[in-house]
Amino acid sequence: MIKKATEIKRDIEAQDSVLLDWFDMQKPNLCAVTKEGVEFIIKAKYTHLHEDDILVCEDGYKIKVSKSEDNIYTLKFSDHITFARIAYEIGNRHQPICIEDFTIKILEDISTADIIKACEAIDNVKVEKNRAIFKPNGNAHHSH
Repeated sequence: MIKKATEIKRDIEAQDSVLLDWFDMQKPNLCAVTKEGVEFIIKAKYTHLHEDDILVCEDGYKIKVSKSEDNIYTLKFSDHITFARIAYEIGNRHQPICIEDFTIKILEDISTADIIKACEAIDNVKVEKNRAIFKPNGNAHHSH
């Protein structure tokens, strides 16, 4: 039977856990399977999930949320103009971004595939793809 998570809490013990990628944690409506094989749904009105949230189901079953690794592109630049142009282009796509010194990290996504391809053709941009926990800049999202 599929469980329905009806509350999001913190700092309580959980019986089970679920690994979610960055995109899944942003969804207000989600179906997933826990580490123990329990299927559940959640409808988190007006919010998204955070690492260490505890989902409380109608029957009291508690599921701890953990972040999984995502496919991430790391773009390393040797000049500030190309760096600024690419950051602007990604921002225009309304994609989450992590900006560091002459480095941009973005999630693998169809909406930025053309940007990645263009960067691979630029001599002063080094493109790497790896798996890691994605931590975008900004605190525009509220917490609960």
